[in-house]
Amino acid sequence: MHITFEELAQQFEPLIKSQIRTLGVVNRFDEYYQAGLIGLWEASLRFDESKGEFGPFAYKTVRGKMLELLKKETKFKSVHVGFSLELTETIPYEGGVLPLEQEVLELYLSHLTARQRTWVVKKLFYQMKETEIADEEGVSISAVKSWRKQALAKLRGLQVNNIF
Repeated sequence: MHITFEELAQQFEPLIKSQIRTLGVVNRFDEYYQAGLIGLWEASLRFDESKGEFGPFAYKTVRGKMLELLKKETKFKSVHVGFSLELTETIPYEGGVLPLEQEVLELYLSHLTARQRTWVVKKLFYQMKETEIADEEGVSISAVKSWRKQALAKLRGLQVNNIF
């Protein structure tokens, strides 16, 4: 008995949908449904009746195709970082502090000593290590750590409502 692919797809639609739910990719339904159909198509082409029934073979092929797509997406995401507006806020600005952030930063830094301000700006905006700050400022590492400790204590003690 010969059946068309459309009929086969309709017959195995519950299998494809259940695998989408099982893999937890419901938010990407169309993409994974397509992968499931491709897996079903490949299964229909490669199936050999002498080796067993079509149902279990289709299950393995459909699931395998979806897992392959999931693996590719996971690998891609581990290598590439999505660009978003929130991400731009964490990118260091070549000129130091961004002009729009200058006013807000000054409100926080006004409570700190000059050395504590130096630590905040060089550590947070220039991403410098304590050893680099110490070398650049001509002081010991323990002095820089002291600036850090005092600055953090003061900043934690501030209430945002008192500043604005």
